[in-house]
Amino acid sequence: MKISSVVPAAQRLTWLDTMRGICILWIAFFHFFITYDNGRFPWPLNLKTFFPFVSDCGAGSGILSCTLDALLAALFERGPQAVGVFIILSGFGLTYSLTRTGFPKDGWAGWYGKRLLRLFPMYWLAHLIYLISPLVYKHDPVDYRFLLSFLGDRVFPVDAMFYYINPAWWYFGLILELCVVYPLLFRTMQKVGVAWFLVLSGLITLSSRFLLHFVFHAHWNYVQGAFFGARLWEFAVGMALAFFFRKRPEDVIRHLFSWPMLLAGILVYNLGVYAYQPNIAFICSDALMGTGLFVIIAHVARWISAVPLLGRALPPVGVYCYSVYLLHQPYVMYFGKQFVGLSMPLYVVFACIVLAVICWSGIALERLVNRWVSLMEGRLKLISSPPAIAG
Repeated sequence: MKISSVVPAAQRLTWLDTMRGICILWIAFFHFFITYDNGRFPWPLNLKTFFPFVSDCGAGSGILSCTLDALLAALFERGPQAVGVFIILSGFGLTYSLTRTGFPKDGWAGWYGKRLLRLFPMYWLAHLIYLISPLVYKHDPVDYRFLLSFLGDRVFPVDAMFYYINPAWWYFGLILELCVVYPLLFRTMQKVGVAWFLVLSGLITLSSRFLLHFVFHAHWNYVQGAFFGARLWEFAVGMALAFFFRKRPEDVIRHLFSWPMLLAGILVYNLGVYAYQPNIAFICSDALMGTGLFVIIAHVARWISAVPLLGRALPPVGVYCYSVYLLHQPYVMYFGKQFVGLSMPLYVVFACIVLAVICWSGIALERLVNRWVSLMEGRLKLISSPPAIAG
């Protein structure tokens, strides 16, 4: 039976939540794998190292078993590539609601306030949980940097703060930067149009990466995301997609989920992988990988939606992926170290159990935090509202 390319309006954004769920779990498995690996697999596991590894390993453990282990390891090692998809999804999420009116309901000051209320309460709670949790992987001391991180600084000094305590939190700093410049980005897209906005964003991204890496020889963390300009393309793609999706949702769905688009996504992704070299092509790598992988994961998300169990389990993880993102890494790295002696299949089973507990706990915590924030917002509105004057 042929599946229609156009989904009902009420279900149209479920695939985005499923994508978020896939991406956060892929990233979490990568962080899990960092400590579980313990030098047993080549890093990176690619075409040059895959077959020699399987050949050497298969002599003692069997070719089929080693091939399966190597394929899983190669998948886990590529978890960081999902960050580019998250950046696109962030651009989409911030822009989609604004494209209806063209301006925030409470002005840009109100927009900033809502973003801070969305980002910081759960972020602060994650810091406090880290302090009191016994089963976390601790590789940094709690010092003055903890206060800087608590206040939102994940950039300065870049060599000391970017990966401090919870390395995944570097992304929080990138999102803060993008939120700061977002009104300028949104107004630029409105003024020059989506096509020219993408051209400008692409030029800024490529020039930023070229200058940082090849001219200024800046710290690598700036290219990864400590400076927003180096990852602007992915964010701009999300903004542009939100604009078109608001105007012509059926056309976007039809084209995005077509087979030619999937093949194009695979091609663009592989170009990005091969551009990840110590030469000028490097400046295009993250933009290409993120864009291509977005298309691929969108298709995977739609296929998964047809699987009853996964189709129901992944969207809630995507909806509450922020808490899973903030909480997971110290725990999965701790348990990854405990699971070093397990075989790969057994490790995957136990890793899934740990991640299920983290996801369930994170979802419950984020719901509580969201309720508290909504309550505080309501009280603040009551306090700030002018008293009624009797007629």
